[in-house]
Amino acid sequence: MTQPLQNVRVLDLTRLLPGGVCTMMLADIGADVVKVEDPNGGDYIRWMPPLIDGQSAYFRMNNRNKRAMILDLKKPEGVAVLKRLVEKADVLVEGFRPGVMARLGCDYEVLKAINPRLVYCSISGWGSDGPYEARSGHDLNYVSTAGLTGAMENPQVMGGQIADIGGAYMAVNGILAALLRVARTGEGGLVDVSLFESSLPFGLYGWVEALLTGAGGGQGGLTGGAACYRIYQARDGKHVSLAALEPKFWSNFCTAVERPDLVADYLVPERQAYLRTELQEIFALKTGAEWSVLLDNADCCFALVNPPGVIGNDPHIQARELMGKGTDGAPWMRTPLRISGMDFAPGSVPGYGEHTRVVLREAGYTDAEIDALVAAQVVKD
Repeated sequence: MTQPLQNVRVLDLTRLLPGGVCTMMLADIGADVVKVEDPNGGDYIRWMPPLIDGQSAYFRMNNRNKRAMILDLKKPEGVAVLKRLVEKADVLVEGFRPGVMARLGCDYEVLKAINPRLVYCSISGWGSDGPYEARSGHDLNYVSTAGLTGAMENPQVMGGQIADIGGAYMAVNGILAALLRVARTGEGGLVDVSLFESSLPFGLYGWVEALLTGAGGGQGGLTGGAACYRIYQARDGKHVSLAALEPKFWSNFCTAVERPDLVADYLVPERQAYLRTELQEIFALKTGAEWSVLLDNADCCFALVNPPGVIGNDPHIQARELMGKGTDGAPWMRTPLRISGMDFAPGSVPGYGEHTRVVLREAGYTDAEIDALVAAQVVKD
């Protein structure tokens, strides 16, 4: 069976995490992704320590199964090369601030005239318009503005890149939807992805609750206010998570810890302070491992809080082959997309400019023309 995106050509002009993850997921399901990098070092993350075989472990994680070329888009000749590549492309993904591609002379309106079937995906921090359009930002800024850090009992840096990865997933969704429209109508389109907007749905429940009840940081039902849905500390200092929201799960928990007196009225707001204190005292009686033995199979929505370094040892992760290390020691994590008949392999990672000549030949350039572009420092090989 063919891969879902076999024969779909993607031009990846992005840097760092969101665009890299987006195009990696497309590559993992069969797309031919060509990573287009500038001649001044390319993707910043490519050289970020720790390095494996001269390339960043982070870069290797997010850029497998791609090809790479070097192209200077600040030169008119470089823009001309990009336009020629666009003629045979299905998708272009860029992660510049709004207006950059227009200043380079290769924004969506220009490229659409060359290839009306092109799906052009723009990933930016705040979106293509609005008062924050030109503002700089990183994941922490987006999730803070979106209310996610403010929903915590003690606002702090989150344990993952919510906006960045959420934006990558939204970009994949938009690209696949646009490709479906191309297949049906022949019409391409512009996919406008905002990392900030991609983080907003993660706080949907807390936002609704705050609007209707006035619940503040750490007071929401799913942000630490409810005793049945909270992180607790075990006797050995390890942390455990309990998410026994539904009555059957809460009842199962109370039975397992021999506290039937706690079953009734466990969601009543006025009881939460008392229940939180009681549960912390209960969890302080045993180590995290002991609680795992007692509660893992009690059907009460219990789990240990794992630090990142140990999750690869989890038997469920191992059984579903979700992550691992290659023969060169480079870590890999599987794309969550699973489609019947689809193969997955954590394939090779392209060297800086490794496929410049191959990609240009595929676009119709002769070796002499490529040599001239190299001499003019428009491309590097």
